[in-house]
Amino acid sequence: MERNYAAIERVLVITFVLNVISTVAKLGFGLWVGALSLIADGLDSLFDGVSNLVGLIAVRISRQPPDEDHPYGHRKFETLAALFIAAALFVAAWELATGAIGRLITPSPLVVNRWSIVALLFGAGVQAIAGWWEWRKAHQLQSEVLLADARHTLASIGISATVLVGLGLVQLGYDWADPAVALFVAAFIAKIGVDTVRENIPALVDRAPLDASHIGDVVGGVTGVESYHRIRSRGPVDNVAIDLHVRVAPQLSMGDANAIADEVRRRLLALPGVGDVTIHAEAHRESESALDLYSASRLAAQELGVTIHEWSVQAIDGGLSLHLHVGVDPTLTLAAAHDLVDQLETILRERLPDLNSVHSHIEANTLEILPSAHVSHRLRQRVTAVVENAVTTLPGLTDPHDIVVRQVEGRLFIALEVMVNGMMSVAEAHELSTRLQENIRANVANVSEALIHVEPDNV
Repeated sequence: MERNYAAIERVLVITFVLNVISTVAKLGFGLWVGALSLIADGLDSLFDGVSNLVGLIAVRISRQPPDEDHPYGHRKFETLAALFIAAALFVAAWELATGAIGRLITPSPLVVNRWSIVALLFGAGVQAIAGWWEWRKAHQLQSEVLLADARHTLASIGISATVLVGLGLVQLGYDWADPAVALFVAAFIAKIGVDTVRENIPALVDRAPLDASHIGDVVGGVTGVESYHRIRSRGPVDNVAIDLHVRVAPQLSMGDANAIADEVRRRLLALPGVGDVTIHAEAHRESESALDLYSASRLAAQELGVTIHEWSVQAIDGGLSLHLHVGVDPTLTLAAAHDLVDQLETILRERLPDLNSVHSHIEANTLEILPSAHVSHRLRQRVTAVVENAVTTLPGLTDPHDIVVRQVEGRLFIALEVMVNGMMSVAEAHELSTRLQENIRANVANVSEALIHVEPDNV
């Protein structure tokens, strides 16, 4: 949304002139007759004028275009100016309060004439016109500086009315009314400062100016958006910056994805006050696939110097349960190995939020080439017979061949190849090979590993 800085500056200049006229009338006659409450009202008008000047400088800075040091522009300088005005209000309130308390403790005679009343009414009238006009322009131009200044100016009308009552009481002989009214004015000025701070701090601390659900309603209405997340907004209400991630169908081309993102950007920029929109387009995916989980698990294992195998994942109670065998350095103590696997499980839970549980089985990695030895002819014949007999009991397996039997570190290593129907699924073939392994282990003692390689019979 294009911001009319020239109009804001013009409002500030005109309001400054009107505030100066009001200040001269109130402060001049207040000093002439020594009325502390009228001086307080004049100082209040004076700070209105100072606020105009500060706001004018801030608008001049904030209208500068974005640059390398300020890629989001200079808009927050106007917010800073509003806070500076608030600080000036606090100082004025403090000075007025201390002066009023001193006058209450040590009273001094005060003479009020009709000219001071006329000056007060004239100044209040000028500020009423200025405040009402500035308030309208502040909402029309959506400017924090104008709004903060207009609020102070309009509040001055109530202050002037209170001062008028105080001066009337002074004429009736109640001299304490003048410092009492000045104290009230000081409290009122401080409240205006608090309100100004409360309204401008959110923009400086990047409080979200727009409801994420409202943004989501706009984004969700764009054809082609599968889902969206990480919605964020920041900045003042009239210059909001939005960034978010949208997910699109993975089969779309980059050009189509960009077109969807451009439409999201166009609709968000049409919202009142939105000045900048950043869209991150990414491929939409369902819940984590087994392949994604395996890749993440393997990467985490590599980072810790361990290996994983016999990996499986199960869906349970709306989440996932991961089961895996973890190979560790065989020279580690069990305590050290357990700590290492605990680290792996912690990493997996952090990176894979869909996981409900991780179950690990610790095994020793084989880090060197192990020496092996031939077995006796008789033992080889017995193992071969066991294998061939096991194959005949498992429909779907045929032709066991290339049977290898060796002794490795005092235990038997058995490897063989077996034929299966080439149209059989991998899961079915794996199930048959697992059952064959179990049969071999049940009928051959001292087996460390039985490695089954299945081959399709139609290749």
